[in-house]
Amino acid sequence: MQANIRSVSSGSEELHWDAELDHVPEFAVETDTGNRYSVHCIGPAAGVPTDWEVRAPGGALIGRVSRVAMTSGFSSSYRYKKAGALFSGGSQGTLRNAVQSLLE
Repeated sequence: MQANIRSVSSGSEELHWDAELDHVPEFAVETDTGNRYSVHCIGPAAGVPTDWEVRAPGGALIGRVSRVAMTSGFSSSYRYKKAGALFSGGSQGTLRNAVQSLLE
């Protein structure tokens, strides 16, 4: 079952909007079930594509998110894929929602 993100933080600062996440090299998310995950940018923080890894507290890779397109109006879409999955995954309109799609 997919969990919902309750909070997003970078260091001691709580972040509220997806636009803030695109340029944050590392942030943490906490779900409504109390699980915490770390998200690390593994590509440049500007431009296309940019990739993020989502990891569990022990460091296990949960999945990856990639920015796949910037459209007019400066909005992007994000493709997510669970670790070890060959074909499953999907896309979301925001980085926050793509990360959330990977969480349990």
